[in-house]
Amino acid sequence: MTTALAPVDLLADEVSSPDLDELTAAFAAESSDSPDGLAGQAESSAKVLLEDVDPTELTFTRNVRKAELTADFVASIAENGLYQPIIATPHEDGIAIILGNRRAKGAIEAGRLVDVIVRNDLTAEEARIIAQLIENMHREDMKQSEIGDAYAQLSIELGLDADQIATRVAQDPKKVRASIALAGMPKIARAAVDKGELTFEEAEALAEFEGDPKAYKRLLAKIDNGHGLNWAIKDERRKAERAALRAETAQALAAVNVRMVGEPQGFSWGSSREVNVNRLADADGVVLTPETHAACAGHAAFFNEHQDGDLKATFLCRDPHQYGHHVSGSYHFLSDEETAAKAATEQAARERREALAISQEVRVEYIQELCRLKKVPKGMTKKVLRLLYTLGADEASPEVLVYLNAPGDDDRSDRFERFTRRMAEARLPLVLLAAVAVRAERAVRQALSGYGDKRAALDWFEFLVAYGYELTDPEVELVADLSAKIAEAEARAAEKAAADAARQADGDEDEEDAG
Repeated sequence: MTTALAPVDLLADEVSSPDLDELTAAFAAESSDSPDGLAGQAESSAKVLLEDVDPTELTFTRNVRKAELTADFVASIAENGLYQPIIATPHEDGIAIILGNRRAKGAIEAGRLVDVIVRNDLTAEEARIIAQLIENMHREDMKQSEIGDAYAQLSIELGLDADQIATRVAQDPKKVRASIALAGMPKIARAAVDKGELTFEEAEALAEFEGDPKAYKRLLAKIDNGHGLNWAIKDERRKAERAALRAETAQALAAVNVRMVGEPQGFSWGSSREVNVNRLADADGVVLTPETHAACAGHAAFFNEHQDGDLKATFLCRDPHQYGHHVSGSYHFLSDEETAAKAATEQAARERREALAISQEVRVEYIQELCRLKKVPKGMTKKVLRLLYTLGADEASPEVLVYLNAPGDDDRSDRFERFTRRMAEARLPLVLLAAVAVRAERAVRQALSGYGDKRAALDWFEFLVAYGYELTDPEVELVADLSAKIAEAEARAAEKAAADAARQADGDEDEEDAG
């Protein structure tokens, strides 16, 4: 039976979802907007409802994802039928399904007839792909990588951008962009997202480095290793920013015919052959500048991201004595072997500091997540109290408000009072955690500087790990180093105690002999 499309009552069947309900309802509701009423709709044939259709007569279109018919699914259709009509469009072979391939196949298995809404105004490839995507993407068994493939299909075949796709499928544009990026990623990244080991945000961050094969390979290796990806992404971003700044500096120096060299070993300590121009004077004692030294054959510069000004370069003379300059301050050389060893140590220390600084950023973000938990984990309050007894707390520190995510520019005390007043009493131990975290992070910084309570720093790392924090590679090395130093100190203390006990015993024996 063929009728003009009437409003359809929708119920939640076995494949219902908010987006599916809205889409089907919208198909029906659009008919009521016609000024001609139902008769006019029938004449225009823009939308018609076919009742009690044999689903075997419908043309099945390819799915975004192959449907799986379970016994419970078919049994439900056999007993109740379909509460929602199949959405279809005219096709050269008859009527082709736009939305409802899985339900139509289930109806065939169950031996039931179906109702079909025929949309004569939705014949484009775009309508078919998007409708099937909406139907499939809300099933629990559809993988994130498969959704990404579907979005990529819309992008490639229909020329839609992420915002257009997001509008059509009622999804967050940011998530759509990340899904499209995921579709082009290697198998290891796609599998990690499907397993929940890699977030969409991390997948989108990975896509930033597709133009840098070496960095991309390093990050993929981190996924394979199973830890440290967040820190590695931040580190690769820092490297990329530094490389871009270096390229800009090289271009600016080339424009003024200045030779660019690498930073000489020992330059910052005044022990290299090369000397900063600001330490030089000519034969008459006139202090030189980069401009007045430019004519010297030894004039050069190296990239220095910490240099003040727009041009990130430090100017130098490659051999002051050869070119007749006077050098202020000490000026001496080390042997090649000593220079190499010292440079290696300096580079290692610099890299370690930079790596630990990035690790601290990751750690602080995790502390903020802990302090914003909706429920205090079991046993956390006792552990925080033990840390409080050992470390104390800095409740007045502005960092406490940072950990608690209590923004504002008013008085800190007012903000703190306002925040804690709104906070559930059961979550107040998290405020104490924020205050203890300030002192604990200070203990870590002091341990890095070679003083302070190393045990307190270790206790803090143990606490974080106990509540799900994953140590970065630099932190693993730091924990091992602190543990070794504590063990050495305990061994020395034990030796000293043994020596003191031996002396005490000798003294007691002497007193007995004298008595």
